[in-house]
Amino acid sequence: MTNRILVTGGAGNIGADIVKRLSARNADFAVMTHTSGAASAGVTERHGDFLDPASLQRAFAGVDTLFLLFPLIPEMPRMAANAVAAAKAAGVRHIVRSSGAGADAASPAAIAKVHGEIDALVRNSGIPFTLLLPTSFMQTPVNCPGAAIRDGALYAPRGDGAMAVIDVRDIADVAVEVLTHPAAHAGQSYALTGPEDLTDAQMVSAIAREIGRDVRYVDVPEAAAVDSMTRMGSPPEVIEWLMSLNHVIKQGWAAGVSPMVETITGHPPRKLADFVRENAAARK
Repeated sequence: MTNRILVTGGAGNIGADIVKRLSARNADFAVMTHTSGAASAGVTERHGDFLDPASLQRAFAGVDTLFLLFPLIPEMPRMAANAVAAAKAAGVRHIVRSSGAGADAASPAAIAKVHGEIDALVRNSGIPFTLLLPTSFMQTPVNCPGAAIRDGALYAPRGDGAMAVIDVRDIADVAVEVLTHPAAHAGQSYALTGPEDLTDAQMVSAIAREIGRDVRYVDVPEAAAVDSMTRMGSPPEVIEWLMSLNHVIKQGWAAGVSPMVETITGHPPRKLADFVRENAAARK
């Protein structure tokens, strides 16, 4: 039986690694792009726009297994509804959706609620599915606030809450196993974490050891974090989602380690210290 795979979000953190791994396996796959030439060299493209249902039906035509990853923008719920409807119309046989840890449509946390509502669309689509629910990416504290870290501090409103952050390469490893063997994972929801719970202070300490300079974690008031994101132009919905995630972490509700990365891939999830060591040169 054929298994033609389509990857959405192929240029993002997770998607780019999925594309590399599918290419290495010589899998039959394509990447959905907004504009021609956006995919990696040698990778088949299909044009599609999550806000254009007709383009999605064309992009999904003939696809057996669909990887769905939506950008964290206010239009995300509408994009998801369009994608699920187009997948049904196109006869997609399996959806693999990159969701988020703790996704639950009944959750009081805004980020968990919106992810849970989208997951419910997938579950109720009538299409076999697999949901991947990763924690926050370890790439985020290492790569995103690089300037702040070089200046000696990481500012966030998460107190001493801990989370087992995950390397996006581990998410990609799991995703590729599911995409290439979808029937074996039908109906499953996989919580994906790193191997150890770490607070922001502990993560910053690991970064500081590897780059050889003092870096401290500063727990800022929630109002200051909201003000900062507002000044940077973040939409109110996105601010609400991110602040709800910060609150969940700060309360300690995000802690916990899952065995699923190793169960599915056969290798343990990567440790933050090892990831930081690989990237230390860029931080010095």
